[in-house]
Amino acid sequence: MGRRLPYPDVPFPRIHEIYTQSLRKPIHALGFYVDQGQLYLRKRGSPPSNVSIGDDIGALLWEVRLELLAAGLPSLAIAWVPIPDRLRENSCGDEALLVVLATGFDKEPHITPPDKLIQRVQEILKTEEPPAWWSMRSFTYPPPELWIKHKEKQLQQTKG
Repeated sequence: MGRRLPYPDVPFPRIHEIYTQSLRKPIHALGFYVDQGQLYLRKRGSPPSNVSIGDDIGALLWEVRLELLAAGLPSLAIAWVPIPDRLRENSCGDEALLVVLATGFDKEPHITPPDKLIQRVQEILKTEEPPAWWSMRSFTYPPPELWIKHKEKQLQQTKG
């Protein structure tokens, strides 16, 4: 089954089209790769000698998640991915975060993420690096009917 990615904010018929294409084409994500240890150092600096990064990383990751959600990212846009071998040398654990700003095929986004969103995520992650494309081989989109039903429910809640 794999892990799920969010659909872009497009009209509902386009969601069906994206899903159908995703059955034949590999999905790519435009986003920020986030090494936990590096994020900790950027956000909190070196820990005191009596505190290990491992003891405090969970709280930091939760805070960052909440900030990203408040910035407007859907929860599925905050994904755990295996650490690529080329980036593995000083990593904490076997997985890293990938903060997904957009998805697409052939490294072309379905919709371009707004510059304000990119800047806000860079501020949250304390990075000046631009987002990069990542292959999302083990990820899929949810069934379109479920996604549309979820979005319709969200729209009703915001109106009522």
